[in-house]
Amino acid sequence: MADSKKKVALLSNVTVDLIIGKLRREYDFYLPEGFDTWVQEAINPSAGIYSAEPDAVIVLLDGTEARSWKDGEGDARISLWKQALTALVTKIKSIPIFVSTIDVRENRIKSLSERRGKYELENNWYQYVQGLIESKSNIYLFDLADMIAEIGRKQFYSNKMWYISSMPYSRDGLNAVASEIGRILRSAFGSRKKIIALDLDNTLWGGVVGEDGIDGIELSNHKEGQRYYDFQRQILEMKNRGIVLALNSKNNPEDAEMVIGQHPAMLLREEDFVSRKINWENKAVNLKAMERELNLTEGGFIFIDDNPVERETVKGECPEILVPDFPADTTELLELAEKIWFDYCRPLRVLSNDLKKTQMYQDESKRKQEMSESLNLDDYIAKLEMAVDIHRMRDSEMERVVQLINKTNQFNVTTKRYTQDELQEIAADSHNVVYVVHCSDKYGDSGLISVIILKGQDLQVIIDSFLMSCRVMGRKLEDVILNEIAGMCNGKKITGEFIPTAKNTPVKDLFDKLGFGLITDIEGHKTYELDTQGYQKKDFAFYKEIRFEE
Repeated sequence: MADSKKKVALLSNVTVDLIIGKLRREYDFYLPEGFDTWVQEAINPSAGIYSAEPDAVIVLLDGTEARSWKDGEGDARISLWKQALTALVTKIKSIPIFVSTIDVRENRIKSLSERRGKYELENNWYQYVQGLIESKSNIYLFDLADMIAEIGRKQFYSNKMWYISSMPYSRDGLNAVASEIGRILRSAFGSRKKIIALDLDNTLWGGVVGEDGIDGIELSNHKEGQRYYDFQRQILEMKNRGIVLALNSKNNPEDAEMVIGQHPAMLLREEDFVSRKINWENKAVNLKAMERELNLTEGGFIFIDDNPVERETVKGECPEILVPDFPADTTELLELAEKIWFDYCRPLRVLSNDLKKTQMYQDESKRKQEMSESLNLDDYIAKLEMAVDIHRMRDSEMERVVQLINKTNQFNVTTKRYTQDELQEIAADSHNVVYVVHCSDKYGDSGLISVIILKGQDLQVIIDSFLMSCRVMGRKLEDVILNEIAGMCNGKKITGEFIPTAKNTPVKDLFDKLGFGLITDIEGHKTYELDTQGYQKKDFAFYKEIRFEE
């Protein structure tokens, strides 16, 4: 069922029942039997973790036991952990595995000159895990050591808990670990925010530019103005990892644009924003206009504003937009940026396509302007000078294809989700073909924007999956794609299926529009068929180029 809870396998060398207790409402958990049996569980190919079919695995390792290690035991222990983790990642290749860093709590009764082996052990483990992350697409870091450093050991650990229950974390430590596990699982399974819309005065700089002037606002790389400079830097780092930025400010455009373009400490410049609503309109109205222009839903937006009245207005009129509280003490702006990133924006991995998001949305704005000046849709497509490349999926495209399959909701006729291993298995079957579609025009390259999975037996071809990025909808791409596939399948029957979800209503009549005949309709779940015997390919002359590689 789509609404069923995800199952998470939690492997650890400490007791984790209290951590699981804080997360049971959201997830089901699999635990090995017995205390500190995770190594045996990972190494044993018949262990329960391999038959439990979890959706994710978390390996949470604690270094408290190091206080009793004798000389050489630390190296042996790390070596054993490596052996176990190697066995785990060799066996489990398709679901996310999150592996913690370690905070080695060695014996501290030492002179100032004695060697501290903890740093070598921690680095040894980190380098090994990082090597796995770089070589395998489903391994990710759970940076426990960094979290402990942020909180502080005295606050994070509890000797009483360790001696009573073999769980070394204090109440604060337990809450922090549970919270971070929740965050990383949301990165794996949740819907991330796509765009941050920002106010200007007292948000990206201190003061009101219309009253204080460009030289009077607080913004610098030192002292008081540095809080805003550092906040902008964090926002820019998010943008560089695929988050899209916009401005939504009640201001005189000339004053605001002068700061954006000319202030020496302004890190966020005009080219960093996909939309700039600098006017005296209701900010909720501005945000709704952005939604239409960028083809996004309210659920993808975060709105940051220092003014509580503006925040409440947006909450009331745009209930799906996330509106975080703004700190009364602006020295806490760094913490606000990090909270937004970790709770709502952090991806598992940044792909090359993510790095182009801002440019893609800016290009899309130019296309919309082109559309407003066109006579009709065909004229608009011709003016765009669109080129389409349809070919069999290549190994280098696998990760992007998996990303599209697992996040595309609107233009997705079946909404089937596949892991990388499952997709590789489908593609390896000679009866199947996985096609990908790249699209570009005179304004830029939209990249890999569509996936079609065909499964065939003799004279029957089944469209297992057909999905497309929403940013290229409305340009007859679906017609072009199916036209090429129907031409290739000449003489065969193509079966299509529409499985309704809460979000894919834009394609509920797709097969009807493409000339398929309706076979069954059971409460909106439809099957279709197209007989390609004697199929005459259509001429899409308004496309600059259509390439199809069978």
